Amino acid sequence: MVTVDSKWLASNLDNNIVILDARGSMPYKFGHIKNALPVGVEMVISIANNGANLVIDSAAAEKLFGSYGIDNSKKVVVYGEQDDPSAARVAWSLMYHGQDTAILDIGFKVWQKLGLPVTREEIQPKPSQFVSKLNTDIRIDAETIKQKASDPSFLVIDARTPQEHKQARVPNSVLHNWEDGVGTNGALFLTDEELRREFEAKGIAPDKQIACYCHSGLRASHAYMQFRRAGFENVKLYDGSIIDWARRKNPLR
Repeated sequence: MVTVDSKWLASNLDNNIVILDARGSMPYKFGHIKNALPVGVEMVISIANNGANLVIDSAAAEKLFGSYGIDNSKKVVVYGEQDDPSAARVAWSLMYHGQDTAILDIGFKVWQKLGLPVTREEIQPKPSQFVSKLNTDIRIDAETIKQKASDPSFLVIDARTPQEHKQARVPNSVLHNWEDGVGTNGALFLTDEELRREFEAKGIAPDKQIACYCHSGLRASHAYMQFRRAGFENVKLYDGSIIDWARRKNPLR
């Protein structure tokens, strides 16, 4: 599963896991989940020459994730807040580099309200040897999207707002605003069943090949996790998203 619940995390805080707080350094300083380490979403992004926000390469990933004590013997859990897709982008980046990773299915504010372990103590990670093992099955680029344009089993999903979708989009893309898959009362996601109903209502079947994009790949990362949670097997993130698509002078509709 791409998510873990609060009960699981609370019972595994001192086990062989690495917990990453994707909310930013300042919120982290004012309180965070016990044993968590702060990671900014900008740390897992490399800005391409055309301005696209791409995933960091293997060398950068090995240096960064290794400094957090992450290696293939550990599970990583990333958390954030309900209204911020940053945790999904961090988690997807780890998954792309082959790490066993999940997202906490509630935001930090809910964790706090539940009375679960929160601290201001900042721990120092013990560096480890992280080895990048690229999972290229979960990433897609502009050229592949163009090649698959006539494939009826392939769907491009726009995770932006209806206004953005109307203004300019990848041709033939289907709108699924990422916020439509966010849960209530601090839950990061709708339930699996609710997500499946949401996708079915939009004509998005689980047997389709899915490619998610947005403006810079942030919101699309959350949409990627929604599809995975709903049981879709063949899902990819176009991390370059509309910035990359437009700067390559590809057609927009």
